[in-house]
Amino acid sequence: MPAAQVRRCRVVRTGRLVSRAPPQPAPISTGYRVLLDFDGTIAPDDPTDRLLEQLADPAWRVVEAEWQAGRLTSRECMQRQVDLLRATPDELDSAIRSVRIDPAFHRFVGFCRSRSVDLAIVSDGFDRMVATALDAARLPIRFFANALEWKGGNRWRLAMPYCRSDCRTGAANCKCAHGNWGDDRSVVIGDGRSDFCMAARAGFVIAKGALADFCRTRGIAHASFRNFDDVTSHLAQWLERRAGRTTASGTVRCPSPSRRETSA
Repeated sequence: MPAAQVRRCRVVRTGRLVSRAPPQPAPISTGYRVLLDFDGTIAPDDPTDRLLEQLADPAWRVVEAEWQAGRLTSRECMQRQVDLLRATPDELDSAIRSVRIDPAFHRFVGFCRSRSVDLAIVSDGFDRMVATALDAARLPIRFFANALEWKGGNRWRLAMPYCRSDCRTGAANCKCAHGNWGDDRSVVIGDGRSDFCMAARAGFVIAKGALADFCRTRGIAHASFRNFDDVTSHLAQWLERRAGRTTASGTVRCPSPSRRETSA
């Protein structure tokens, strides 16, 4: 799919819709790009599920089971689950403020910026959650996510500014639309089904969970990770191989990485 144009991310705060554009990263000089999942990856505790457990009608689990069984698309699942949220803006924000990111994520971001690697978060979750977590961590990173819009009282609707009718995974946020897949300089980092399409197009994948299983069965070049210290190490090694260097023996020509797994 062609890369989508960058749009402003919309964030709802205290019941009012506010337009905001996350601060842009430094200009790219290497051409390398990293696309990151949020739920289960940057925020390892799957915060969207935790939010639904705390604030949604219990019927959200029935919807989840329908999606897991393949009877609903991710888009349909997210829309129905947001319809089941029961929280005022203050209650929602209070719950979202408990979201924590991987402690090693700051070091990973610093590494990428030191190598002029472009970063973007692509989430099939909620913009309000991603924005709050990044603000709390003081990390200005470009992101694309679905929008939570307040309907009044304790009711919400899901807006999908990055939905595409031709999305292969039926996602609310078509993650593939945010990539530039014309070369092999894109790296995907994730853990779930919403990342499958990106992984199949990426030059390299750093994965855990269902995404790691997908890569293994498809013979997609990837490394497994537990936390972002692992991710930083794997990315550094991949960039080193790409540059044809080793730290031990100086500048040498290295073979291309295998299409098989590199274990953590």
